[in-house]
Amino acid sequence: MKKLKLKTVIIPILIVCAVIGGVSYVTIKNRIKKENALKIVQLNKQKADEKKVNDKRVADAKAITDAKAKAIEDAKVEVTKPVNNPMYIVKEEVVYGRMHEMINTKIKAGDDLIYGEISITAQNCEEMIANITASNYPDKNELLGFLANWKKGRFKAAVAEHNYLWGKLGGTIGKAVSLR
Repeated sequence: MKKLKLKTVIIPILIVCAVIGGVSYVTIKNRIKKENALKIVQLNKQKADEKKVNDKRVADAKAITDAKAKAIEDAKVEVTKPVNNPMYIVKEEVVYGRMHEMINTKIKAGDDLIYGEISITAQNCEEMIANITASNYPDKNELLGFLANWKKGRFKAAVAEHNYLWGKLGGTIGKAVSLR
């Protein structure tokens, strides 16, 4: 009788415990699945946001590079016009661009980004001197001083001269840090 009583009490208790344990297990498992799914959604959103930021950074860098390349091409076209014609005055930006490309041949940029190079020759210096002399640029004397040094093969101040021109062009990348 005692055995029968024990069986009738213990078995239902064990069944109830098994059912409660099973329900708890399923509930906890479902909660973990939901949390993992939420983490995956958050990670995917974070990756998408990072990709958008990176794509924008790449697009901005390309736009800057394209704008600089266009400015360099425009400068080359402008400078090919008659240089000794007193009726024709070259825009300051064009002079800065051409002189910048000339001094690029003598400097090392901190980020190794140099846009355009034109040889510093006596003829190139003379053409620039003629254009600047005929102008009324506010920094005319500085520019003529740079060209006088270059014409004589003096490049001790090339880093400062480059960065002056680079700054006038609105430079953000390619700042000179030393001579080559």
